[in-house]
Amino acid sequence: RTVQTNVVILVPGMGDDIQAIKAGIMEIGDIFVVNKADRPGADKTVTEVTMMMSLVEEHAEWLPPIVKTVATRGEGIEELDDAIQRHYEYLAASGELDRRSRERVRIRIETLLKEKFMDRLIGGTLAQADYEQLLEDVLRKRNNPHDAAEGVLERVTF
Repeated sequence: RTVQTNVVILVPGMGDDIQAIKAGIMEIGDIFVVNKADRPGADKTVTEVTMMMSLVEEHAEWLPPIVKTVATRGEGIEELDDAIQRHYEYLAASGELDRRSRERVRIRIETLLKEKFMDRLIGGTLAQADYEQLLEDVLRKRNNPHDAAEGVLERVTF
């Protein structure tokens, strides 16, 4: 959610291909790398990724490339660099770069606001002991998380 290019790295023969499919990785990859491409099963992994990509989005503007590498020997690294550069150019031309940058900044600001709010809440409105009791009440089923949060918010003035 906070990067401009998602590079998904798979290794043949490790079961990564099936795990990636299960985890929904196929949907977030902008570039797929089959590393250790000198191992048996590399071409099979490329074929499986290609097949899965065809199921994810048929009409996408960006078709994620699949790059084979052998990182320990530097093989395919130039091709990977080229793919990353092409993706950046696509992002810039399509307006997606601005959208992803805006999303990254939004997430960062929201994260900081949440952290600062909690720091001030626990340091001010809600004493640490009260907060620990709140956690204990939820843990022991004397309260639930939603009601506990609402109870705290009722004590806060904005």
